[in-house]
Amino acid sequence: MPNIGLVLSGGFAKGAYQIGVLKAIKECFGDERIKYISSSSVGVLNAYAYVHDKLDEVEKMWRSLKFTGIRAFVNTYVRSPYVSDAIKEVACGFSPGQPYFYAAYLDVSKLRLDYVNLRDVDPKHINEYLHASVSLPIFSRPVEIAGTKYADGAVIDNIPVRPIMSHPLDYAIVVHFDQHNYMFENSHFDGKLVKINFLDDKVIRDSLAFDKDSISYMIESGYEETMTVFGMIFKNGLDDVEYIYKKIRFLNDLRGKKNFRLTGDIVVNNMNRVLKKVVRSRI
Repeated sequence: MPNIGLVLSGGFAKGAYQIGVLKAIKECFGDERIKYISSSSVGVLNAYAYVHDKLDEVEKMWRSLKFTGIRAFVNTYVRSPYVSDAIKEVACGFSPGQPYFYAAYLDVSKLRLDYVNLRDVDPKHINEYLHASVSLPIFSRPVEIAGTKYADGAVIDNIPVRPIMSHPLDYAIVVHFDQHNYMFENSHFDGKLVKINFLDDKVIRDSLAFDKDSISYMIESGYEETMTVFGMIFKNGLDDVEYIYKKIRFLNDLRGKKNFRLTGDIVVNNMNRVLKKVVRSRI
């Protein structure tokens, strides 16, 4: 049985796409096939719901959201108890045998990026870690956990493939919302990634718009697009790794020009930007 990973990026309202993706993954892979998960921002909450078999609860949460624009986003998402209440609905500890579960955090105290394996943290802090994963530095205060102040790590690494690279990975599904056709790290590692990238004018324009129609559109499109990709990649099943690699190469070639995304460089460059903003704010 191959070792399979999953990477979910952040993306505000666009995270609704991931609900459809995760429903497709659950249908095709079941509950125990995914061994390594890495995520950032809203992707942490979605992946957590998948692992703990609470996709239905989180989908209801997504479908209940309704606000448009930055002011409504701050008032509803940041200043109200809505997110905290939603996290309480899904928060619980990990069970033996559940996947490695990395989440990207900005350690505000030390100004560094941490990839925390939530499977190994004290269960009493799970609620706090989930809340910190969506604590946007621009809008929210960091969450203090056992003396460390954490915020959403997506500002440094929004597509956190780095944690799963240290594991004996056969292939991984990477879901993101970037305009670039990335090659991650190198051709060998990139050839193991089943990429699902959602990009369209509607979602870019409405990245802070949550309403019934847009959320439904994203969830349904996420499911349909993922099932289409899976139909090509996994035509010979989930275990035929060589066939899967062949199809990954085929789809990568169809996407055209690639932009190299070296994870270490991305982290360093983005951290430098954050440091410059912090320094300026203190002058």
